[in-house]
Amino acid sequence: MKIALGSILVGGAVFGAKLAAAHVSHSTALFSDALEAMVNVASSLLALYALILGAKPADQVHNYGHAKAELISAVATGAMILIAAMLIFQRAMATVVHPPALEPLTGGLGVGLALNGVAGAINGLWAMMLMRVGRAHKSPALVADGKHLLSDLITTIGILAALLLASFLHMPVLDPVVALLIAVQIAWIGGHTVMDSLSGLMDRAPPPDMQERIQAAVREHATGAIEAHDLRIREVGAAGFLEFHLVVPGEMSVNDSHAICDRIEAALKQEMPGVVITIHVEPPEKAKTDGAIVP
Repeated sequence: MKIALGSILVGGAVFGAKLAAAHVSHSTALFSDALEAMVNVASSLLALYALILGAKPADQVHNYGHAKAELISAVATGAMILIAAMLIFQRAMATVVHPPALEPLTGGLGVGLALNGVAGAINGLWAMMLMRVGRAHKSPALVADGKHLLSDLITTIGILAALLLASFLHMPVLDPVVALLIAVQIAWIGGHTVMDSLSGLMDRAPPPDMQERIQAAVREHATGAIEAHDLRIREVGAAGFLEFHLVVPGEMSVNDSHAICDRIEAALKQEMPGVVITIHVEPPEKAKTDGAIVP
């Protein structure tokens, strides 16, 4: 929550600096960078709301909790990035044929580039913080926000280099051309953010290495059972849901089979803290040839 709130404050300061840079320089490329910074502020507000909503416990209306709010927020962030790309494209196309003269480096352009450089450095540092915390806490909203800020840093570096080159070569057309390239770049990032978040909304399974560790934990701690099969896992932000069928000997008592389930659950929660586990106990005739054999 503190990180998300910090993103709003940092984003607001960066947007103010980039807007001032665009104003004093009259640069289309710097305007496009300021527009992207405005999206950063909006996405940070969305991320904060999603974290607040996602932290709510399960209730009678949402039995599996509210963790998908973060994924919905990430989809919305990606959509806003795409809208920003379209607005930048329109602005750039309007000036690419008859580009206005660039301000001198000793005047508005130099001040604008300096302001943008400072704002970009702040964004880069904050992006690394967001992605580190987001991955540690399995927060898609924070990770998406961090990736966007990192792309913003790359964009800023490209703008600074291109405008310096345009000034030295006296080629003002490079200003709107750079803006067009920025529009394409952030459109790609926005599309990737949307697709990745939609995959999460469709209950994407965790990476193969995580699945292998889970299967190994089941085999190791299911002593007394025969085999486990139909293991299914899905991650929803910081939450995880795991279910499988556990085949036990027919003569085993309910207490003994329950004790095996308790051992497995304890081990799995070491691998996936906060995971919700459902184990369906079955008799020997339900065993499958492709199940995980318990040694």
